[in-house]
Amino acid sequence: MRHAAAAIFLATTALTSPAFAADITALSHIDKVTVFPQGAEVTRIAEARVGQGEHTLIFDGLPAELSPETLRVEGVGGARLEIGSVDSKIVFLPTDTLDENRKRIEKDIESLNDERAALDQTIGDAEYQKSLMQQLASATLTQKPQEGSTRILDAQGLGGVLDLVGTRLAGLGKTILDARTRQREIDRVVEDLNKKLADLAPREDQRMRVSVHLSAPAETQGTFRLSYRVQNAGWQPIYDARLGEMGKDGKARIEIVRRADVMQATAESWDNVALTLSTARPMGATAAPDLAPMAVGGIIDGRSENYTSRGVGNMAAQAPIVTEETLQAAPAQDMDLKRAVQKQARVEIAGFQALYGIQDRVTVDNTGTAKKVRIATDAIEAKLSAQAAPKLDPNAYLTAAFTLSGETPLLPGPVMLYRDGVFMGQGMLPMLSPGEETRLGFGADDLIKVKRIEVKRRTAEEGLITTSNVDERAFDITIKNLHQAQIPVTIFDQMPYSTEQKITVETLSGMTPATVKDFERRRGVLAWNFDLASQDTKVIKHGFKITWPRDIKLGLNGE
Repeated sequence: MRHAAAAIFLATTALTSPAFAADITALSHIDKVTVFPQGAEVTRIAEARVGQGEHTLIFDGLPAELSPETLRVEGVGGARLEIGSVDSKIVFLPTDTLDENRKRIEKDIESLNDERAALDQTIGDAEYQKSLMQQLASATLTQKPQEGSTRILDAQGLGGVLDLVGTRLAGLGKTILDARTRQREIDRVVEDLNKKLADLAPREDQRMRVSVHLSAPAETQGTFRLSYRVQNAGWQPIYDARLGEMGKDGKARIEIVRRADVMQATAESWDNVALTLSTARPMGATAAPDLAPMAVGGIIDGRSENYTSRGVGNMAAQAPIVTEETLQAAPAQDMDLKRAVQKQARVEIAGFQALYGIQDRVTVDNTGTAKKVRIATDAIEAKLSAQAAPKLDPNAYLTAAFTLSGETPLLPGPVMLYRDGVFMGQGMLPMLSPGEETRLGFGADDLIKVKRIEVKRRTAEEGLITTSNVDERAFDITIKNLHQAQIPVTIFDQMPYSTEQKITVETLSGMTPATVKDFERRRGVLAWNFDLASQDTKVIKHGFKITWPRDIKLGLNGE
């Protein structure tokens, strides 16, 4: 028989309808979940036998936090099915099961407390018997001999008394030790039970009930899909960046492993579901914010705001809310050993979002514990360089610049950095679209040696008629490449700049010209870019002269 798709009708308020013949409880289970960076869409499946006439299919126990406006119902059956309306309301779960569990735990605690009290009695009795045995032994050994006798007990009798007392005391001691050990176990169990009892404190547990009103001209077997959105769920990206060996051309392969932490704290557990991760952000802003008019006027005395502060305040008020597992490859020393292959997601580009379908079904509990899944691995060619700011740090740092390939973006997130299979630290990847370039630092490069030495410092007065103060400073920055390949190097340093017309700053003669001045629009920051051959050394000469009138007190920030 051909299956006919049922009509889909969405409603969040009850509609007037005729009396229904029967209520059908839907025995549903979660089939698939699409998780967004914030929020998730859950799809449940239920199968039900629908008789002729009008009925109500009830989905009970759904999360109270679900968004009713996102409820969607679809159905197919062996005969025609019509969905009339979909209603939702909050209901309170009965506490019968909760009360039964509380009573059971309270009974267990009572029984354990009775056992502990009995052990107290056992310990007391054993302590009393020990005292009696000690008194008996003392009385026997200190008793005066009878008249005409030189001793109370001979050696054999004394040994018997000591053996008896020793055996009895050892047995009583073990009884006391066993009883106290059991009491400690009881105390631990009772503590755990009290915690469980606190979790079962009487409370109103809310759930959502969804009622689907439908009708069938004839009896049929139907399959229904109910989908809805929840907020207390999401995923965030976590990356591994593994840098390979540098080639003679100064390039290397960088492996970007995409992983995701999936979390949810709803009222239901996602058991054995088909999991899909989406880069869409349905919980964020849907349009650009509107700018408020910004008027320019004179500042009124006594008012603390002006046109700039008002404009900034308006923009801030309307701005949208922005809301590791690792496996290292073992050396292939034994050809019988096979490296474990990690399953990766199926990637699908759907319009303006990327969808990552996780292989095999997974389970994500509702405790907020992160479930780590692997999405994909990208092997990208990276250009290596070394960067150093020797004024602040004598180390040169290895940097890899690469352009994102493929068709899917990278969401911003932490990245675990590995070089030569060794964990070097943690960085951050920005939001990247395919074709965008970014850089990652992979720690200090011990094969690039950098040294900055002050070779001149002179403070004096100059001028015949008008005397000015002069401060001259010069530095030699030496860089040596111990790599077996040529590598691009960038050295950063500072050049003071004047904020007053009477103070002048100039470069000393004979200095090495900087490749970039005011690097990245930071005033006074200089950058020297050059390629340094293997085993080669380069010296950068950097120096400046500051001149200012005697009547001005010089302030040099950053020193």
